[in-house]
Amino acid sequence: MSVNVPPNIHHVGEVTSTMDAARQMLTAANGAPFAVLAESQVKGRGTGERVWISPKGNMYFTLCISEKSIMPEIVPVLPLLTGLVCRAAIMSLINGANVHVKWPNDIIYAGKKIGGSLVESEGESLIIGIGMNVELAPPVTDSGRASTTVNEIAAALEQPKITPTQLAEFIWKHFFQMISDTTLTRKIVVTRFDAAMDKSLSLHRRTPTGRDPEELHAIGLNEWGHLIVSRPDGTEDTLMTDYLF
Repeated sequence: MSVNVPPNIHHVGEVTSTMDAARQMLTAANGAPFAVLAESQVKGRGTGERVWISPKGNMYFTLCISEKSIMPEIVPVLPLLTGLVCRAAIMSLINGANVHVKWPNDIIYAGKKIGGSLVESEGESLIIGIGMNVELAPPVTDSGRASTTVNEIAAALEQPKITPTQLAEFIWKHFFQMISDTTLTRKIVVTRFDAAMDKSLSLHRRTPTGRDPEELHAIGLNEWGHLIVSRPDGTEDTLMTDYLF
């Protein structure tokens, strides 16, 4: 189930999205893993078809791998694993950066969002899109969580600036190290993600009316990687696909 780390990162300029660009390259790749790193996107998207504002200066990165290259039990928790890889990248490149994850696919620093990921399938391939604020923190347009950037964190900790390429290359290498580890299990991924969550965060779930979102707090993950939350009235709920901000 292991995969060697290839040098096959395609650097491109402006694209609709790196996930779109990756889909166009799938046939030529013939099952070999590859990645796309773009300077900017004009139709970047996040969870639930939400728009991801994508100016130059940030990281827009998509990895493509064969589903057969990952142990079957890891595939359902791939969003969690991707979040852990992104967190590790920032913490390795910026000493002292206390970065957390937010279920199921966001990267958080001091309560602010740095980036997130989106996992989709295309035939026998898995397409993993990752967006990270490196230089610019786009304005929040949908009442979502405030954002920050990798280099704001670096400056606050008196560290050198990080480039999108540095970040993407670390993610690329560390991702393959993770999926090549034959001892990795779903339980390990879930346990690590649970430990990396900032459970002090207030989470919000949109209501059917779109008004007065429901406030929730994370308790932890169950064995399948689903989020257990508490409501203000003390009751609990288990979330599988909900979008939280």
